[in-house]
Amino acid sequence: MAGTSGHGPGGHHDDGPSLLSPDGPMPQGPMMGDLPPRRRRNGRTRDSDTDSVSDGAYSMRSSLVRTPASHASGDIDIFGAYRSTAAPGMAEDGRYASYAPSTESLIHMLENKKAYRPTGSVTSFSRSASWVSNGNGGLLEFQNTDAFANADAPYPAWSDPNQIPLSKEEIEDIFRELTTKLGFQQDNMRNMYDAMMTMLDSRASRMSPTMALLMLHADYIGGDHANYRRWFFSAQLDHDTPPVREHIDPKQQHELLGEEGTDTHKDTPTAFVEKWRAQMNALSQYERARQVALWMLIWGEAGNLRYTAELLCFLFKVAEDYIKSPVAQQRVEPAPEGEYLCNIICPLYNFLRDEGYEVVNGKYLKRERDHAKTIGYDDINELFWIPEGLRCIKFDDKTLLMDEAPHERWSRLKDVNWTKTFTKTYKERRTMWHFMTNFSRVWVMHITVYWYYIIYVANFLYDPFFELHDVESTVGKTDGVIAALPNQDVKRYTLMAAGGALAPFICLVGTIAEMFFVPVNKHNQRALWLRLLLFVVILAADIAPTIWAWGQGDDPNFDWSNVDYSAIYQSTAPAQLDSPDSSKVSVWKAAHAVAIVQFIYSVLFTIFLTLMPPSLIFKPRKKNRNSRGLINRTFAGNFPPLKIAARSISLCLWGAIFLCKYVESYFFLALSFKDPFRWLYQFHQDGSLCSERFIGSKLCENQNYITLAFMLMLDLLLFFLDTYLWYVVWNTIFSVARSFYLGVSIWTPWRNVFSRLPKRIYAKILATADMEVKYKPKVLCSQIWNAVVISMYREHLLSVDHVQKLLYQQVTSDDDGKRTLKPPAFFVSQDDAAFTEEFYPSHSEAERRISFFAQSLSSVLPEPVPVENMPTFTVFTPHYSEKILMSLREIIRESDQYTRVTVLEYLKALHADEWDNFVKDTKILAEENSSNFGQASAYGQALAQDADKDESKIKTDDLPFYTIGFKSAAPEFTLRTRIWASLRSQTLYRTISGFMNYSKAIKLLYRVENPEMVHLFGGNGSERLEQELERMARRKFKFVVAMQRFLKFNKDEREASDFLLRTYPDLQIAYLEEVPSLEEGGLPRVYSCLIDGHSELGPDGSRKPYYRIQLPGNPILGDGKSDNQNHSIVFTRGEYLQLIDANQDNYLEECVKIRNILGEFEEYNPPTVSPYSPAAEPQPTPVAIVGAREFIFSENIGILGDVAAGKEATFGTLTQRIMAEIGARLHYGHPDFVNFVFMTTRGGISKAQKGLHLNEDIYAGMNSFTRGGRIKHTEYFQCGKGRDLGFCSTLNFITKIGTGMGEQMLSREYYWLGTQLPLDRFLTFYYAHPGFHINNIMIMMSVQLFMICIMFIGAMNITVVTCQGNVDMDDPNYAEYLTPDGCFLIKPLGAWVDRTTLAILLVLLIAFLPLFLQMLTEQGFARAVSRLGKQFLSLSPLYEVQVTQVYFNSLMTNMAYGGARYIGTGRGFATSRLSFSTLFSRFSDSSIYFGIRLMTLLTFFSAAYWKWPVLYFWISIAAMLVTPFLYNPHQFVMTDFILDYRDWLRWLGAGNSSPNTNSWISHCRLTRIRITGYKRKRLGERTLTTGFISRAHTANIFFTEILLPIFMALIMLVSYMFIHSISNVTDANGNDSDLNSTLIRALIISVAPIVVNLAITIAFFFVSLGLGPCCSMCLPQFGKVIAGIVHAIAVIVYIAMFFLLWILEDWALTPTIMGMVCQVFVQRAIFAVLQHLLLSREFGEDETNVAWWTGRWYGKGMGGWAFTLTMREWLCKVIECSVFAADVFTGHLILFFLSLFTLVPWIDKWHSAMLFWLRPSRQIRPPIYSLKQRKQRRRSAIAYGILFIIMFVIFLAIVIAPQVAKPNISLPSTLLKYLNGRF
Repeated sequence: MAGTSGHGPGGHHDDGPSLLSPDGPMPQGPMMGDLPPRRRRNGRTRDSDTDSVSDGAYSMRSSLVRTPASHASGDIDIFGAYRSTAAPGMAEDGRYASYAPSTESLIHMLENKKAYRPTGSVTSFSRSASWVSNGNGGLLEFQNTDAFANADAPYPAWSDPNQIPLSKEEIEDIFRELTTKLGFQQDNMRNMYDAMMTMLDSRASRMSPTMALLMLHADYIGGDHANYRRWFFSAQLDHDTPPVREHIDPKQQHELLGEEGTDTHKDTPTAFVEKWRAQMNALSQYERARQVALWMLIWGEAGNLRYTAELLCFLFKVAEDYIKSPVAQQRVEPAPEGEYLCNIICPLYNFLRDEGYEVVNGKYLKRERDHAKTIGYDDINELFWIPEGLRCIKFDDKTLLMDEAPHERWSRLKDVNWTKTFTKTYKERRTMWHFMTNFSRVWVMHITVYWYYIIYVANFLYDPFFELHDVESTVGKTDGVIAALPNQDVKRYTLMAAGGALAPFICLVGTIAEMFFVPVNKHNQRALWLRLLLFVVILAADIAPTIWAWGQGDDPNFDWSNVDYSAIYQSTAPAQLDSPDSSKVSVWKAAHAVAIVQFIYSVLFTIFLTLMPPSLIFKPRKKNRNSRGLINRTFAGNFPPLKIAARSISLCLWGAIFLCKYVESYFFLALSFKDPFRWLYQFHQDGSLCSERFIGSKLCENQNYITLAFMLMLDLLLFFLDTYLWYVVWNTIFSVARSFYLGVSIWTPWRNVFSRLPKRIYAKILATADMEVKYKPKVLCSQIWNAVVISMYREHLLSVDHVQKLLYQQVTSDDDGKRTLKPPAFFVSQDDAAFTEEFYPSHSEAERRISFFAQSLSSVLPEPVPVENMPTFTVFTPHYSEKILMSLREIIRESDQYTRVTVLEYLKALHADEWDNFVKDTKILAEENSSNFGQASAYGQALAQDADKDESKIKTDDLPFYTIGFKSAAPEFTLRTRIWASLRSQTLYRTISGFMNYSKAIKLLYRVENPEMVHLFGGNGSERLEQELERMARRKFKFVVAMQRFLKFNKDEREASDFLLRTYPDLQIAYLEEVPSLEEGGLPRVYSCLIDGHSELGPDGSRKPYYRIQLPGNPILGDGKSDNQNHSIVFTRGEYLQLIDANQDNYLEECVKIRNILGEFEEYNPPTVSPYSPAAEPQPTPVAIVGAREFIFSENIGILGDVAAGKEATFGTLTQRIMAEIGARLHYGHPDFVNFVFMTTRGGISKAQKGLHLNEDIYAGMNSFTRGGRIKHTEYFQCGKGRDLGFCSTLNFITKIGTGMGEQMLSREYYWLGTQLPLDRFLTFYYAHPGFHINNIMIMMSVQLFMICIMFIGAMNITVVTCQGNVDMDDPNYAEYLTPDGCFLIKPLGAWVDRTTLAILLVLLIAFLPLFLQMLTEQGFARAVSRLGKQFLSLSPLYEVQVTQVYFNSLMTNMAYGGARYIGTGRGFATSRLSFSTLFSRFSDSSIYFGIRLMTLLTFFSAAYWKWPVLYFWISIAAMLVTPFLYNPHQFVMTDFILDYRDWLRWLGAGNSSPNTNSWISHCRLTRIRITGYKRKRLGERTLTTGFISRAHTANIFFTEILLPIFMALIMLVSYMFIHSISNVTDANGNDSDLNSTLIRALIISVAPIVVNLAITIAFFFVSLGLGPCCSMCLPQFGKVIAGIVHAIAVIVYIAMFFLLWILEDWALTPTIMGMVCQVFVQRAIFAVLQHLLLSREFGEDETNVAWWTGRWYGKGMGGWAFTLTMREWLCKVIECSVFAADVFTGHLILFFLSLFTLVPWIDKWHSAMLFWLRPSRQIRPPIYSLKQRKQRRRSAIAYGILFIIMFVIFLAIVIAPQVAKPNISLPSTLLKYLNGRF
């Protein structure tokens, strides 16, 4: 390329000064030489070249004519692709680099092992043998060598001077001119020149060069779908003319533009398009190239501003105006290098940086601003969308930039005051009101319909005689005939219609909330207020008739005077009046008509508000351009249209979902709820029998209504969850049906995919349509197939025996003696059950890959183009600290003391067959190194002799090979073992070596499809041929790794990266270089640099970069990954990017499909006329993203790896398959292909505002979707992907996803999509993205509500008198059988508990359906059942419960506190045993505390009213407590379990004498910091343990963290008071005393421990203050002792409170449990208020805690804060004492439960088999300890084992002994009086 020769478009640096550094020009890399001056052709004055566009011959293709000939297959070199050696100076491109045996070894082994021998020997496959022979051994006559005359040119397709519109020299001059006039950096110029020429070369290879330039210009600037054209139209810059701006008063300009906008003829889109096309058509080719070059130069140096697409459009427009002006043309003096960066980019970057950070002493510190107060990239970008925004750009003197002449604006940009210019355009407030605004239609279509259902079913609400309508009723019958009954339809319909008011009410609330998110100004407030008014009118219209009709609803034909509305059952039928009042009858009939009409329009308005997107209500319908309003539809609502078939599928999908949902929900949720609803509604408790001292009888009288309210809320939640269940079912059905349509299912009729595989390779992989000679398919596909098989052999997936059976081989024909190709029997054997021969190991990776390859070719693939015509593309991978290459130490040594296996041992157990193949391959290499391979095939003979050796002798000699992979410690052998392990781990080397297969695939396809080229360059193995293949691969494929830390790597990382560059010299690495500032305290200068394996080495061994582009500052302003990609994307090349993570893999058989998948972008067939021509056809909607499947290669690594793989498979394949079809798929990062021009002109491939864009990839998908880009998904292409393997790492990933979704909920993209999409597309988007997480919230909320409901049911069961006998409420006469009188019928509530349990169980288990059907579809019934069975046997449903809870907790926590950040999940093998304290601290907040609270409620219900279905909840809630330990490797080894208990006790007491991050107090403090934030005493000070955490905003946390705990405490108190409400009256009557107050009792029991903690903490504070400074000198653990005493007292106090409560309850267990529940929830509410409202920020590391217990308050740097910190710490200590007691109880409870499993024989083997899926024969060995270690462990285990048993016995004694003995203990009467609230 030009840039590498030193003669690119550089230009002399001494033409002007540089602004980039104070000491002159920026330092240059080795490839930054000056460009010589070029002689320019007269391109500037050339006429428009529209008429010169033609679809003539390709520049390269036209010369390469394939000569017709008749070819046989006898002399085909089937190993040609692998036989050839690399050209000099080129490294091997295999995965084992040069450390692998040669292909000759494989050939020798095949010859020695196969049953038949070909006529030719190894020499017949000589390097001079041709791919296609003419039978005489001579070369074909191929004399036309002009085809390769330009082969060495950097851009071959742009080399023919007769076809190109502009020469490379002219384009270089354009870049040089722009750089000189605008002050771009020289390296940016050279980089962008190469990028543009690569793009032109790529396009010109499949179209004429003139058309290539036209299409590139159309994509960037002027085409129908160009973003610049859309922006120009939206910003109305065609009105921005000098007369308008210079001769009219600025105040009148707005009115002028408004007047212009009213002329529909002048300002219509059609008029603009015609004018625009005329302008574009009039441009010369020179001007088009200049515009593209200008855009690329502006973009290439924009740094972080690349995220702001329309800002770049504005800069381009301003620069273009300046360049075309006479001022610029007459300018002689060149602009200083870096002027653009310093004057334009840096001020904007500084504004962005200062919005999120403050810079102190050269370091960035995060500001304490949430997103709503931070002006981010999107806010900046939206300023430039509309003309009013452009007029906000102002200078310090408040004059406007747009008032300047167009050619003067460029020079004035540096004077703009950007701080006064930008404002928030959307406020991402941290509130759940976003749910109401964005997803209002979901709430409407559920809540309103649920109201209709429940009111229709609950006819007892308005008809007291509803039971008499039943034919089985015995009341009101005369001679068996039902008497006439009142018609209550008026009340029914009007009450149902009143529920329709919920729809406008929900929309009204959503609109009011919307006003807090969008800036309400004069342009958009009209739409908001009109919408509000509409909703108020609809609301009034729904409610007003009910107010009148309800009063007229009773049938006047009957006598209502004797009706007892309070009775449960009407014993007599109403009397029918003989002469009713006619006026009342008339009014009643009118009310009947009104009610029906009201119900009809209620339903119609509900349908309208469901179907109509909120933002489209009152949307302006004018045809003129008016981009004012709530949402600019040009950039935020330009959704790609769906085809009729796709839209039909979408409508059918959602029609089926809601049809099934509404039918099933009516019967299962609404109708089945009638009996419990009716009973709770009609039951009345006698207030004289129950009372509470301070509340009276109101509570117990209304307890049934309280219970009913919670049951209704739960039923409504289940109504929501039911929809998601049907969505999963029908989405899976539609996706499976589509898999049949696409042909990717094994159940399709064309299952014989293997027998048809050769023909499909020929027809679909090879570009046979362009071949002028029809070669035999067997001849061509054999090359592809053999290459695939040999690649698998080289990856050690296949043995030599397998390879021999799978390869095409040359044999002698029995008929004529000629050599022919014999296909492997494999192709026919797979579809013939008679074949029993094994071609690969069963259930192996080779089987999977071959099966998918064959299956994928049965689907429809785009037709490929020849290699020389395919587009150039780049694989783009960001890298931060992921493992590059496993070191020898890492794979052969345990990682820590808790690891029982080395990585190598574990991998050998997982991949036994592959290890065996690797060892055999290593032995071949060892033989090659020890002997001359060319002499008589020594090793081939040795292999044949091995069979005669003694087998035991062989195993003994080869023991080192099978143990560690090598005998010799030579680097080539140790490195092979490292590579083998790295290729089976999640390493960057695996990713790079896998995706470098693209290069091999391109070479292979180029060789196969161009046999003449092989002859022309000297045959296989010739240096010229290898150079030509390498040139083509480099031309079409690039690989860029964004290694931002490259210069900060440690030694191992540097060596690994250097190995990568030596192995793959074409690999390019982009990195950041920081140069310290020359000014003291200044910020360092940051450069973006690019190197590859060919880069020149400096004296210090470092590589000199090709490009070194200065950035405006540190580019990492966000969460890292997106900024890392953004700074490196300028070094990518070509038309498309494939975005790959650093833990992926790819395979040769997939890489040969690259031309097919690039064809999905639908750009292989260019237009025949200029896109600007009036005759041009409308351009189709561009394809922005093409997704591909992922295979999770970590799925066989135990249960957690398999579950993670299953989730990825179902979402990445099954779900995305149908989502893409119905237009709802977004971008999820890997391994999507993206349209480079489309994405980079619209903000890039991700977004990067810190926190908000944590899940950065999906924003690029939403951005392209809202801007009109189509997103497709392919089924035939698949990449490998690794997933997290350990329990903690998988849940860390889930936490990251959950917190990222919390941020997405706040984003403007969700607002745009939620309020604009049509209903079916909105529902698809909702349920596939936010709906999944909201569903998890609802699941956990339903569990909590269910616990509250059963708590109330249990309380009623033990409090009131329940009915005897089996009473069935389906019998209309059931009231006759209720005994005794006034009893409570518990049966319908019990039945409701059973149904609700089943509903929640189905909702949780439905997650397994998609995986089962996915496996059933693609791998068959047996494997589907096997995989699901293994998951269930491995207790994966328990893991799913934990996952759901973590999703719920992370999302809710983020919505309240914020602080979303990237979590490095870790991708290593989870073989280490984590300590109990580590797991307890990690999951206590997210699941353990939540689970223990629910368990207390469940314990109460089980004691009060046992139901067998509740056993499911026992299992589920237990899962929240024990799942982290259940999935901990070797958790149940007895010795380790006891030592774990010891470490946990130490953890509880650590950190009180000196700071200790691994301690309970540190965990407690970190939990509290989330609320209080961290106090920064000195600006820039950080804490090592927490980093910077801002204080939570009270408004954000008030509801969920303060109000909700108080509400829950009140609920528990209500239940506790109700339990005693009847006994209070009984005791008061029996003792003739005042009523007791159970409220006071509960509050005393709850508050008393806190008061005691207040006393003991302050008492021991003075003890430590007085004795600590002295005693600490001789007793270093003084603080630990004092803390231990206080904490022990706190634990004892809580035990005492439990016994006190038990005594007060007269040893009744059930009310005692309820009292303890009250204590837990009341204390939680008190601590929530104290922590959130009273505690100030945390100080320092842990100084105050240590000072409190040691008494040493001096020397802590507290200064004047010492006194206030003392008071704060006192409050903290009071809270900590209670939390400590709770943790001690909870921890012991979990340990006691887990200890039972340690008693099971061989538990560790069974547990390891469950986790790792390893057979007992391959179990991980126990660790080896020294004799001293064994003795120490034994002593500790015995001592702490005894302690553990003692604690277990004490626990059992506390729980069981009082219940059995029930001692008679009398409390003092005074104490008893106060405890019962009788003051």
